[in-house]
Amino acid sequence: MNRKQIYILAAFIIMSCSVKTIKNYYVLSYLPGPESLERFKVTGLPIDAKAEVQNFEMNRIYDRNSIVIRESLHKLSFDEKNNWALRPDRALPELLMYHINSANIFKECKTDYITTDPDCYITGTINNLEIYNGENSVMAHVNIVLELRDRSRNIIVSHTINEKRDIKSYDVTYFVKTVGEILKTGSHEFLVKIVDSYKAQKF
Repeated sequence: MNRKQIYILAAFIIMSCSVKTIKNYYVLSYLPGPESLERFKVTGLPIDAKAEVQNFEMNRIYDRNSIVIRESLHKLSFDEKNNWALRPDRALPELLMYHINSANIFKECKTDYITTDPDCYITGTINNLEIYNGENSVMAHVNIVLELRDRSRNIIVSHTINEKRDIKSYDVTYFVKTVGEILKTGSHEFLVKIVDSYKAQKF
């Protein structure tokens, strides 16, 4: 190899190393529909209580910015190119708080109370939030437990969102959209349980 070829090769290596992988960032989001909000236009609402929506607990596997891809029970990987702009354990409480306030469930609902103590707490645990990329199908897999707790942290209402929904192909944008739809339905069911529990127990 002559000197010119060496220079060309060196220049190629430098250019290759300088190329950065472009990352995509996705935000979990949904808007509660007007039809579902009609369900909460009932006597007795808002509940005369202050609710605090806390950051969710998260399975360590999903405790990262990269979107998780599962191929089987024992095999998974992380999509380093596609990331959460706001991690799900922080994004979901914000979505839930907005949903609660839109439905006028509680007198007051925040993610943090500084000068006063809330009357109840809303917590969650993210067990699975992943693209299931199997041999014969590609699905959005969501498994989240939502809980309403009283001042003493006793569970008043618990609701599990556990669904695998076909997304046809490996499309991260469609995956995120599908997760949002699953969360929208599951959160609505959770809020219905809260209202029904309030009617029955008057907590």
